Amino acid sequence: MKRHPSLPRQIGHDLRTVGLIPLILLVLVLVSALSVVYTTQLSRQLVSRQDQLLMEKDNLDIEWRNLILEETALSEHSRVESMAIKRGLIRPGAKDEVIVSLK
Repeated sequence: MKRHPSLPRQIGHDLRTVGLIPLILLVLVLVSALSVVYTTQLSRQLVSRQDQLLMEKDNLDIEWRNLILEETALSEHSRVESMAIKRGLIRPGAKDEVIVSLK
């Protein structure tokens, strides 16, 4: 019965006959493939984060517009005047006005 060489011995023999360059190239190809996978994952995470930030920006823009509308409504002349009348405030006369000049 003919005995077959062991697997490690066969691999060693194949490496000696083929050479080291194909093995190095194989390792480099694997490293490159893993780098592509890693970079793609990072890119997807960044795109997802960008989408979240854009949604947050849109929500803040909406809130800002609502606050501007509220400020405009609260500072309308007629509203301020009616609140002053309710509180018993009156417009000062000409003799009660004081003019301050800045030099």
